[in-house]
Amino acid sequence: MIRNILIYMDTSINDFSIINNFAELGCHCVEFREKFKDEHNDADFVMKLLHCMQAENIELVFSKGYFPLLATACEMQKIPYASWICDLPSNSLLSKTVLYQHNYLFCFDSVFAQWLLKIGCRHVYHFPLAVDVNASARLMQEEETADYIADISYVGSLYSITDGWLDVEGISEYTKGYISGIEEAQIRVYGYNFVKEMIGDEMSRDIQHRVGLQLGDMYFDSPSQMAADLINQEITKKERIRIMKKLSENHQLHLYTDSGYEGTDNIRLCSAADSQRGMWPLYRNSKINLNITSKTIEAGIPQKVLDILSCGGFCISNYQTEIADFFEDGKEIVMYTDVEDLAQKVDWYLRHEDERLAIAGAGYRKLKEEFSMRNRLGDMLKIVMEDLEWGE
Repeated sequence: MIRNILIYMDTSINDFSIINNFAELGCHCVEFREKFKDEHNDADFVMKLLHCMQAENIELVFSKGYFPLLATACEMQKIPYASWICDLPSNSLLSKTVLYQHNYLFCFDSVFAQWLLKIGCRHVYHFPLAVDVNASARLMQEEETADYIADISYVGSLYSITDGWLDVEGISEYTKGYISGIEEAQIRVYGYNFVKEMIGDEMSRDIQHRVGLQLGDMYFDSPSQMAADLINQEITKKERIRIMKKLSENHQLHLYTDSGYEGTDNIRLCSAADSQRGMWPLYRNSKINLNITSKTIEAGIPQKVLDILSCGGFCISNYQTEIADFFEDGKEIVMYTDVEDLAQKVDWYLRHEDERLAIAGAGYRKLKEEFSMRNRLGDMLKIVMEDLEWGE
């Protein structure tokens, strides 16, 4: 039985429910909070990490997200490193360290999990995300709700970071037009992403060179993946802005983002909600919560969907393969297939409260039954332990 776990608490992902649930499974958890200067080369970080692992008799290192330095330290000590990949894209996952034999990569997106297997990763598992429902309930009780009451709410980035990349020197007019055509086609398609296969190697390498996407020798040379990620972020931005404009024609919409947005009077621009507190009462007290999945996530269920349902919130999401696999459309969640379909469904469910509340309740029950954080972490430990026993 694995007892002593080191949990890397990256400053951007302070998910204390992970620690609490590992503890409830009988594990002793050690938090490691050191920051690194370079994700591949930081000897001081690695030495502190190794010292902690040895002093605490660590049997497993865990992180949300993948960190090459953690993989390197675990490979040196021959200790399993469990990385729960919970968002995409991530340049860290192009690190050649993903091939280390002591890595256990638990990926929320089945398409990307297959890519990791294809490049030669040994331990890869499709592993949907989860929620600590009890923690969500406690946080909702602690927060004032008046500021979060809304007809429609959207929480998320508008990817302002992508602005202007097509205007860098050297990108041809043909390339710009071709990419614009891909974007317009992909924005209308849900359930399958064809960007990578449409841009091809030559165009990908040109974009990589012009925009400065080279990562260095410690990474796989994957210009098509990096160019596709950039294009998919641009597509996502266009889709999200179009949805904001469309829905605000007839309804007031609360937009929680750090990206900034110049919209109509019907869009109330709010600062981004705190991931540990503000989101829960927001999701609970919004009549409709939107999920517009980034096109960089090809199949997986985003954490936002589970967070909304864990609060008893009503969620309308774009069609996503794995959402359809786990939830029944129209009974536990509502999915749309284009902007017009979304607008019609928003109108309908704002006028039919009983149906909306019934769907939110059913989604909450499904979430509790099948997306328990404790059960998911228990399954993760079981997978690693069974593999270690088989290896012996």
